[in-house]
Amino acid sequence: MRRYALALAFLLAAGCGSKHAIPGDAPPLSSAESKTASKGDANAKEGSPLLAPDERPDIPGFNGATAWLNVDHPLSADELRGRVVLVDFWTSCCINCMHALPTLAAIEHRFRDEPFVVIGVHSPKFDEERDPARLRDVLADLAVEHPVAVDAQMLIWNTWGVRGWPTLALVDAEGRVAWAASGEPDAEELSTLIASALSEARASNKLAKGPLRGLRPERGPAGPLRYPGKVTALADGGLAIADTGHHRIVLTDKAGTVTAVIGSGVAGSNDGAYASASFRRPEGMTEVEGDLYVADTGNHLLRKIDKKTREVSTVAGTGSIGLESLRNDERPARSTALRSPWDVLHHRGSVYVALAGSHQIGVFDPKRGTIRRYAGSGREARIDGAATDAAFAQPSALATDGRALYVLDSETSSVRAIDFNTASVRTVIGEDLFVFGDADGDASKARLQHPIGMAYGAGAIWVADSYNGKIKRVDPATGTTRTVLSGLGEPAGMAVVGGDLIIADTNHHRLVRRPAAASGDASPIALAGLAPPAPPPRVDEAPQGPVVALGRVRAPAHAPSTVHLDWKLPPGTGLNDEAPLRIVWTEAPGLTRPPEPVRTTGAKVKGGIDVAIQPSEGASSASLTGSLDAVLCDDVDHRVCVPVQRTLKLEIAFEGGAPPARAAVPLPPAR
Repeated sequence: MRRYALALAFLLAAGCGSKHAIPGDAPPLSSAESKTASKGDANAKEGSPLLAPDERPDIPGFNGATAWLNVDHPLSADELRGRVVLVDFWTSCCINCMHALPTLAAIEHRFRDEPFVVIGVHSPKFDEERDPARLRDVLADLAVEHPVAVDAQMLIWNTWGVRGWPTLALVDAEGRVAWAASGEPDAEELSTLIASALSEARASNKLAKGPLRGLRPERGPAGPLRYPGKVTALADGGLAIADTGHHRIVLTDKAGTVTAVIGSGVAGSNDGAYASASFRRPEGMTEVEGDLYVADTGNHLLRKIDKKTREVSTVAGTGSIGLESLRNDERPARSTALRSPWDVLHHRGSVYVALAGSHQIGVFDPKRGTIRRYAGSGREARIDGAATDAAFAQPSALATDGRALYVLDSETSSVRAIDFNTASVRTVIGEDLFVFGDADGDASKARLQHPIGMAYGAGAIWVADSYNGKIKRVDPATGTTRTVLSGLGEPAGMAVVGGDLIIADTNHHRLVRRPAAASGDASPIALAGLAPPAPPPRVDEAPQGPVVALGRVRAPAHAPSTVHLDWKLPPGTGLNDEAPLRIVWTEAPGLTRPPEPVRTTGAKVKGGIDVAIQPSEGASSASLTGSLDAVLCDDVDHRVCVPVQRTLKLEIAFEGGAPPARAAVPLPPAR
């Protein structure tokens, strides 16, 4: 075990940094630096992205787990032999860990037919994160389906020699660590590593057969609301509710009757009419001259809901996660990549944006369509002072009294204030990244635990102290804090409407109301007319990867025929003989139906693939769109294997007497 910890620590020191370092670690690298540093590790053998086999230490296993989730039994190192395993050390509060989850899900999908498994090791930062029951909600909410070991006492973390969140380790089919890095992962880099480890084990006949036994993913509820996030009071007395788990926005009137549901309920980023538009885990909302601006957190976008035209449009972000901090200069918002916008707030014509992923506050100009930095250097810390020099740690909520912008700093469990006139930052309550708790009192004694929701009203700051399951009243001038409501399920948002607090009781999947000036329990709010979204239509395979145009071919009219697809491979590159190869056709206008999917191995289609087609009655042309999933290797020794995904597009013209059709599928080199 000691040998493993030393080896992993050496890998991490040589090749990566920590976005969420524990005390005593070196300063963390930026996300972009982590990705660059982890590539081409100095210990990797020349020509291979993995450690040389004789340099790989055995893993110590997962002893110390207090529970296992998404699987019906504890997993051991012996049970995992024959499988390539990607171990993800994470914690649910960490924004960089959240950024890693979609990448891991995509990789799980890519290698779903291989003896490959992701195992999460949840090693907590906050006390509340030790609870397996709470973690079940997290897994259901974030759609994490791979096995997760609950490392409540950090025993696995310490045994493996991990230093920061997130950390990934790739384990080969013989139970040895072949690669490790910290920071947000790169999907293509990870895929190449995994494909190489699988190819290596396949060549030595060491891969297991069949799926891992006992998988049992946690499932969330199917009620009208699912893990609701932020709540915003509208000018007409109604509410805007982020139905975050259903990927949609719900509007109500002042009586609580639903007036609009915005978003299809299927995660996506489509603009357009209410029913067809889509979001991905939306959070904060703010009203500007009747329009509603939304922090579309999972898409890293800022969206606009025009309530007159009943349409959604994208106003900021590229749809890809940003790798850089915002700067002082104004930039076109639609071409500026953002990092997890979590809340928005309108003040005097500007929309302030809490960027949890870059630890900054941005400011968006709706008229100019620009965005710039308002506060935050990008460093993850609690540092007061001039706005652009100050540091925040995962800002997750915004509020204002008209004089200051209040910022809820989740990772430092603190409330911050930015004076609009002086652009200076001060701390109202809170201390540092690893100082948290559950205490009322003056500013020196008050403690929060990873708060996420906040509102201002009736002369006070109201904080959803999420991990303590409480609502607390904070005096904005003195920081004096007292609890006004407890027993909630990780509340994530709130609004002040008249004299009432409207609270998203998130893990209980409901809204509750409590008078701000009174004591006592909260009462549930019935949302008349709200139903869960319809289940999405099943899609066997969505197109993935870069689009490859195969050109236009001719095929016989009025009769079935075939199109032969040839592989166009660079010298030195070939299909992996034993790895799965798939082509699934998803769109086929002009044909009676899409061709049958191809599910085979590289060895069986070395000479290409025949695609059977049947023109529709009267069609003069057709087009085919499909998804190709294959593994390419270098032809010399197969030490480097690369998974490849491409979206294929083929145009077909139907002509009488046309010869058999052929098209070439160009593929990249394996390197």
